[in-house]
Amino acid sequence: MTSINRFIDFNDELIDAGERLRLERLARALTGMTDIGLAERQHIEFHPASNELAMSVFWRHREPEVTEQGRLSDLYLLAAGFWSKFDLPVWQKYRSVTEHHPLREFLRSAVLLFEELRITDAVISERPGTEAAFSLRRRMYGEFHTGQQPVNLRRGFRADALFNHLYAVLHSFSDTYGSSGEELAELVDPVLFSVYDARSTADAVRLAERLAPLLHGRLDEDLRHSYYAVGDGLTGPGPDFHYHRGTEDREEGEEGQKESVGELFSTWHAANRSEKGMHLNYELEHGRIGEGDGDGAREGREGAEATSTGRGQSSADERTGIAHEAGSEASAPDAGAWMKADGFGPANESVVYRELLAEPDSSREAHERILSWRDETVPHVRAIVKEMQKRIERKREERREGLPKGRLSKNPISVLTDERPRPFFRKQSPSKRLDAVFGLLVDGSGSMADKLDETKKAVLLFHDILRSLDTAHGIAVYQEDSAAATKKRQPNTFQWLHRFRDAGRDDGERILSMEAGDDNRDGFAVRWMSSQLLRRPEAHRFLLVFSDGEPSAFGYGQNGIVDTAEAVREAEKKGITVIHLFLSSGPATARQQELFRMMFGSRSVSADSIDRFSDETQRILRKLLVLASGNM
Repeated sequence: MTSINRFIDFNDELIDAGERLRLERLARALTGMTDIGLAERQHIEFHPASNELAMSVFWRHREPEVTEQGRLSDLYLLAAGFWSKFDLPVWQKYRSVTEHHPLREFLRSAVLLFEELRITDAVISERPGTEAAFSLRRRMYGEFHTGQQPVNLRRGFRADALFNHLYAVLHSFSDTYGSSGEELAELVDPVLFSVYDARSTADAVRLAERLAPLLHGRLDEDLRHSYYAVGDGLTGPGPDFHYHRGTEDREEGEEGQKESVGELFSTWHAANRSEKGMHLNYELEHGRIGEGDGDGAREGREGAEATSTGRGQSSADERTGIAHEAGSEASAPDAGAWMKADGFGPANESVVYRELLAEPDSSREAHERILSWRDETVPHVRAIVKEMQKRIERKREERREGLPKGRLSKNPISVLTDERPRPFFRKQSPSKRLDAVFGLLVDGSGSMADKLDETKKAVLLFHDILRSLDTAHGIAVYQEDSAAATKKRQPNTFQWLHRFRDAGRDDGERILSMEAGDDNRDGFAVRWMSSQLLRRPEAHRFLLVFSDGEPSAFGYGQNGIVDTAEAVREAEKKGITVIHLFLSSGPATARQQELFRMMFGSRSVSADSIDRFSDETQRILRKLLVLASGNM
């Protein structure tokens, strides 16, 4: 019953990603940990191993105000209360002492009940603005316990009925326990009056110890239900954690007992960080034991020659002359090597990824299909190109009036009327192409298999329009290998169909080689493509995502929705416009529309059928091109 994984969410309930992100930011502000995550479980609890706080599902399916205040009370209690005010050594010792006690769950739950009362009062004293949330919490849980008590009495769950009584008495609710024939009320009530004087976790433990002999021989079984889980996951790194040979002497004396939950999380966080990152492996496993003392160092001298040289791997864009970093766009000699996903969000800490350049499909069938599709779309491509060229030319011819220098206006009346006249004008600087860059991510999951042909056609149209306009763009398919994914390693692959640096190259054959894979980790993919776009010099950056559903990868369910929403918001803050196109064989359902709204905001559109993929792609791209040309 005390297992931290005992709660399994079987339903397919949709979470509000925006709400979850807001609460997550509050948790981070209260704890001071910038990457702590949020989850929902049966009861509130801590999970240091995954760096998460868990709110309770108790607040689901209630009035919006009740849900809001209830979840806030969970966070206040966890992040502003137990986080720093709960004495871990005292609690862990009591858990050990009661390990074989016949009423251990009752006694441990009693300690946590007493602590909740004490810590709630302390938080309200420090943060008076939390009082409304805690008042609602007490009322709702009071109604729950007083409502469950007669049910437990009727079923013969005497320990549960007594625990309901403890909550009711401590929070001044009337109950029927005393009139039910149970003699335990007269024994335990005097002890409860001392709870209000408790000032520490040790005081709460002493009160539970006073209850234990009173209940011995009078309660024949322990609790049937769980009421608290906040103390279940509060242990240090597990037995599989080890210190590496390269650092073991530096860790001596650092394994003392942690005094608070916050310290425990910091220990877990540091341990997990040191375990991750391929760049640390050699130092950790083979590094010289002991810290460097710097005895071999010497003072630098101006003009000193280098003792060794190396050649970089960067190359320049043929069109812009801008250098690319080694390893970008699968251009380095070690392209295809696995890399650690550092800085891609807490939900992707165990991800490794590689970038590959797709092999062209040079078959006759692919060639014929490209020609056929281009015959269909060439009028649309020409129309958009012609429209954009006119817009660019019109923008070039526009005059900027009222300048202090330039060409004299035909009607320089301001010379006579203004104290500081500005009778000059200039035409816009000529521009041959749009100052914009586009990135396209294509969902490569297995569910795309029945939509591949129409998706390829839409991607080819996207490529042809931008290539005709000489506009920089990159196209990549993303997928996760579900067969190889484990808790510690989730391999993801990005396959370039067209690289940014390839300028006007026709990559139609690479687009035709696209195949469906396994899973899709959308938030990670958005962050990856955003990092590619941010390296570009263009003023306007656009990121399009073609997908046929919600994120689905290893350990990436509900948190995947939140991670994707957060990735999109981060990209938008950095000046990248993110657009989502839902690829489906039918209209999006109300649930799907709500899901995409949560992840992509108002910039999510869906095609009514697979035949409409190309039409929607053309419509979206035209709007973005107009937007970019209007801001030149």
